[in-house]
Amino acid sequence: MSITQLYTPEEFFQSVKQNEFKLGQICWVPTPHPDPIPRILDVQRNTPQTHDEIKFELRLGNQERDFKQSDRNLPIKYLNLHSNEELLAQRCKKRPAIILASGVECFPDIATILKQKGKKHQQQDCLFVIPCYDVQKDEYGTGFIQPIVARTQCLMYRQFFYIPQSKKFTELVARFDRIQVVIDRSPASIELSEICLSHEIFNLFLSMFIFCISGKTNEYLETVKAIVRESYTEEKANANS
Repeated sequence: MSITQLYTPEEFFQSVKQNEFKLGQICWVPTPHPDPIPRILDVQRNTPQTHDEIKFELRLGNQERDFKQSDRNLPIKYLNLHSNEELLAQRCKKRPAIILASGVECFPDIATILKQKGKKHQQQDCLFVIPCYDVQKDEYGTGFIQPIVARTQCLMYRQFFYIPQSKKFTELVARFDRIQVVIDRSPASIELSEICLSHEIFNLFLSMFIFCISGKTNEYLETVKAIVRESYTEEKANANS
């Protein structure tokens, strides 16, 4: 029995106002692809007289001097690279994501002080979201392969959570190991939908996240895991591949 047999689509989702930023709400966010070795853009002025014309080299960030430079060549307008900083290049795709936490502590009096000191980044409104990835439909193509999806449906991966198809989204796999932060709430950074995980499913989602990062579980999670794993077999997983 998988999670989709335990909960119907009506029990899995609920509708919300599109601008709510509600916990469990599905959104779209630009999601970077993490590289095992960071890729660095080495940039320099094209000529000593210009700020905006640059030349660059794209390379792996595995040199001894990387992130250790105490000074730099002529400054480049808008980049504002400081000592021990590098400019990284990453692939990025706009993906569905689930809001895990919405809102952090921000104090107006501290905001005023930070603005005066030019350090507004030390206190910023932000959201934590869990990016979601497609499921592979055919034998070849992008997305999670079916054997992984079958195990995820039975809560066998602590770092994954299965999301069935909804009105606006195909079936997805949420990846706790790709958690990211969205600064502020600009439409360029986060686009909301009116679809949200139901209260019960979000509690399960949150329980799996806590279990993923800490190993701590609870009675509700263990009960659901026992039910959905009961009938899982390797033969069933292979039949779905």
